[in-house]
Amino acid sequence: MAWSLEGRSTVCLAASQGLGLGIATEMVRAGAQTLLVSRNRERLEQAADRVVSVLEQEGPYPGIAKWHPPELFPIDLLSAGASVKIVEAAVERFEALDVLVYNIGGPRPGRLEQLRPGDWLDGYDQLIRGFVEHFQAALPWLRRSTAPRALVVTSSSARQPIPGLLLSNTFRAGVVGLVKSLAHEYAAEGILVNNLAPGMFDTDRLRELDTVTAREREITIEEARQQRLQQIPIGRYGDPRELGRAAVFLASAANSMITGQTILVDGGLYKGL
Repeated sequence: MAWSLEGRSTVCLAASQGLGLGIATEMVRAGAQTLLVSRNRERLEQAADRVVSVLEQEGPYPGIAKWHPPELFPIDLLSAGASVKIVEAAVERFEALDVLVYNIGGPRPGRLEQLRPGDWLDGYDQLIRGFVEHFQAALPWLRRSTAPRALVVTSSSARQPIPGLLLSNTFRAGVVGLVKSLAHEYAAEGILVNNLAPGMFDTDRLRELDTVTAREREITIEEARQQRLQQIPIGRYGDPRELGRAAVFLASAANSMITGQTILVDGGLYKGL
């Protein structure tokens, strides 16, 4: 099965909820040995229980002989030395690292006059510095893999700025350039590097943005949600596991040529060509 991740090891960051959990769930369904990483151990344990529950109810992908319960590693993703510790934890458990999924919470929402100088530094740390550090830490092991992959979970704001998300619009555009550059630098070594750019998915982050929008426009949260839904041609928010299936494809042998790309998973939200 081309979409199989059997015999592959994956690190999924910020995987205790939302998009990260959706990706991790599908990685496990595809047969990967998967390390869930996030700050809070209790939430990680709850996330692992949810993954196992899905597998017990739905099973792995067709053709997958065996699935592996996820392993857990609680740590602040941006703390000193975290990237090295995470790679060491993965290698200790799996003796390999084939796929790195860099996912992290979005920077503070707001327009220019609502942001503090420190917010810009935080946004840079989250979206640029964080990925650079984690990719560098994983690189020696990716080089040993027969099918190494690095995925960055970014946002459709990398392609089409979203009002009120100035930090996200700015730094995620930078991530596009970073990923394109790394893809060119490491393509000859077989390391494929791509962005996954989700649109509007049913996550705590989007519910937070709906709350902010409602407050600014003096409308109800449900009205804010409906206004946002009207922007999506398919008429609904995405399920995080839908993004997870796109991640599995990019991480699998089915993807043997796509690198340096920003793949939109947005239900038609982006209006550009």
